Amino acid sequence: MKLTILGSGTVVPDGARNSAGYFIEAGEVRLMMDCGAGTVHALARYGCDWERLTHVYISHFHVDHVGELAALFFAFKYGMRGARDAPLMLIGPRGLDRVMDGLKQAFGEDLFAPKFPVSLRLLAPGEQIDLSGDSRLAVEKTPHTDESLAVRVTSGASSICYTGDTDYSPEVARFFAKTSVMISECSFRERREGVAHVAFKDVARMAALAAAERLIVTHFYFEVDEEAVKREIGRQYSGEILIGRDGLQLSV
Repeated sequence: MKLTILGSGTVVPDGARNSAGYFIEAGEVRLMMDCGAGTVHALARYGCDWERLTHVYISHFHVDHVGELAALFFAFKYGMRGARDAPLMLIGPRGLDRVMDGLKQAFGEDLFAPKFPVSLRLLAPGEQIDLSGDSRLAVEKTPHTDESLAVRVTSGASSICYTGDTDYSPEVARFFAKTSVMISECSFRERREGVAHVAFKDVARMAALAAAERLIVTHFYFEVDEEAVKREIGRQYSGEILIGRDGLQLSV
């Protein structure tokens, strides 16, 4: 498996960090996870084969995770350099159909009807689907929004897990058990009561409980001192810690 970070940031405009987006390649699978501002152009910037994208997964419906879906379809409609007939599947929580209906009303039905089949698959917590070959995708509920889901993508013996946005959750940590790579949001240095995001200690506890081999932290609402972040999380988590940044590529 190969992971490329398309966007390691938040809704806050940042010259170095797009909003949330990730690209996974595994055999015939080319999966985009979340589609925040800046991530569509990042597909080309970081050499991701966007024209042969097979799946798009949406974790929840906040704008910094779903805001460029229309732009992605605009690229499929008018920016393709070659012909394509392979299907594309959109995957996400229940309610993604409502989001797509709203985009169609805003931008027109025709934009979302490229010259290849597009299907929509809505998943509930605990469900999984086969992607291609020995690759599959499973989801679990996160305590963030009504619909928000964490995801586990498995190919052979390797797996990449992504929290999306979440509060502290032992259930999500157990869902990520023994994963090769855990991508976790890390919004704050210290917990903010009543705000459904994680801070250093939450991330560390979840990664340790999951016994994740490697941890990538992203989605920062603070200025990042990389060594300080690693030091604080490393107090409770003994695995490898990577600071997520746009363009980071990792083989799993």
